[in-house]
Amino acid sequence: MPKHIGLFGGSFDPPHIGHQALVDAAFEHLALDEVWIIPAGLPVHRQLSGKASHLDRITWLTVMFSEHLNVRIVDWEIHQNTPTPAIATLRRFRAENPDIVPLWLMGMDSFSDMPNWVEYPKHQALCNVIVFERKGQTTTTETMGWQHIEALNDKQGAGHVLFIQADLPDISATKIRHNPSAHQSDLHPDTCKAILACYASG
Repeated sequence: MPKHIGLFGGSFDPPHIGHQALVDAAFEHLALDEVWIIPAGLPVHRQLSGKASHLDRITWLTVMFSEHLNVRIVDWEIHQNTPTPAIATLRRFRAENPDIVPLWLMGMDSFSDMPNWVEYPKHQALCNVIVFERKGQTTTTETMGWQHIEALNDKQGAGHVLFIQADLPDISATKIRHNPSAHQSDLHPDTCKAILACYASG
């Protein structure tokens, strides 16, 4: 069983090369055995566009990461009939993997919003957080109760935050949805045609 697992949640509505770049950066900067990508079924803090089905998003993610043998697309939240907050996903992970402290992968925007997450800060007992800052982005000193560290090691428990500067593209799924044809270069080439057709409809 792998011991170093990154969790990457989101709506992926649609998935784009920015998501792929974050996963690539995670493997580059961290000694990860696997990254688990967990698409939301019913997001807590936002609504899905309603254009892409759950199967669409799962399929696109599977295609995007088909050459990454150490990436898993996890459908835990997809099959829930109610909004599934991150804390519920972390508790399920702990129940099924009690000896592993996962690394929750996110960008700075998501990290800054964490105090608004359901049951925050109980997350600090269940994971460590890796925050990917775009190069040139101002580094925050606000850790919101997480213990700031400069590097990970196997002796650390949960409750830590590590900031990593990475060369991530500035891509917005919202902009892609609003004008998909203008953002073809932001999509994986093997999913581009299907995503354009999906979001151009209706």
